[in-house]
Amino acid sequence: METRVFGKTGVPVSVLGLGTCYMAAQGQAGVNDCVRYAVEQGVTYFDTAADYGKGNDERMLGEALCGLRDRVFLATKVGCLSEPGGHRSADALMRQYEESLRRLRTDWVDLIQLHEADQRKWWSDDPVPAEVAEDHCGPLIRDDEEYDFAHAPCVEFLRRSKAEGKSRFIGITGKDARRLARIVRALGRELDGMMIAHQYNPIYRNAAYFLLPWTDRYNLGVSGGAMFMKGWLATPVEEWRSHPPAWMDPVFHRAYVAYLDIQLESGLPMAELTLRWLLRETRLHSIVVGFTHRDVIVQNLDAVAKGPLPDDLHRAIDAIGIVHPLIYQGRSEL
Repeated sequence: METRVFGKTGVPVSVLGLGTCYMAAQGQAGVNDCVRYAVEQGVTYFDTAADYGKGNDERMLGEALCGLRDRVFLATKVGCLSEPGGHRSADALMRQYEESLRRLRTDWVDLIQLHEADQRKWWSDDPVPAEVAEDHCGPLIRDDEEYDFAHAPCVEFLRRSKAEGKSRFIGITGKDARRLARIVRALGRELDGMMIAHQYNPIYRNAAYFLLPWTDRYNLGVSGGAMFMKGWLATPVEEWRSHPPAWMDPVFHRAYVAYLDIQLESGLPMAELTLRWLLRETRLHSIVVGFTHRDVIVQNLDAVAKGPLPDDLHRAIDAIGIVHPLIYQGRSEL
């Protein structure tokens, strides 16, 4: 398993990481087996969140990591709080985080992050309806507003967690590369790492255009989430050639069909094609993918072990990428 140094943390992490979003259906025994197998194969980066399964994913991962904790780099997230005003309260965030630590059966994690830090609720005192507070897709920070990022309660929480030894490193996550870059420009000297989701893959290059130059400048550790874009970059959706979904605009459609063509011509499984293309982006330190059973991990490990794609195939995929709004999540603007 290739490792890469996770930015300024200095910690080597596996280039393939595991996320917990889709693991729970196999039950605790299945999760235990998958996690142990992955660690034995050299996977060290594990990503979860307080909101995944409303805490159940953290609980299951915590049990699975019993006896393995010192062999992994463990990242989790705070956010999606139901407590009124919780995103603007360092104490509320600490309470949520301490519950996460109990579920994970540990006194500390390697990386604690703000879940969807590009959302406005973290940075503004305006009232937030409960459904927005608990949602992953709430309103984003606005270009026409200034925010005091450095003195926000959520940043106070991050600093406290590190000062109290409850986290080794602190960071943010999100899925809007341009807005996340704004936060990194403000906080990059004290952040250690981050996760970017949906914004860097064979279709979307938003992170490369807006964000990765800034994470590189501040030497942040970067993990990539949702690398298969809801599975569309792991299993070809051939029917979209002629019957695209209602949300799909012509720009996205052209790029996706072009990727389908490349995959057919290459003869490679799409998941392998996607993972091996991603390996060339060295500013991305761990490619985090979900798992529903052991075979998924085996296939992804085999793909990564083959290394980056041949130059000509890599260039063909490079040529189809777009910088584009995340339209399948209802966003019409970058």
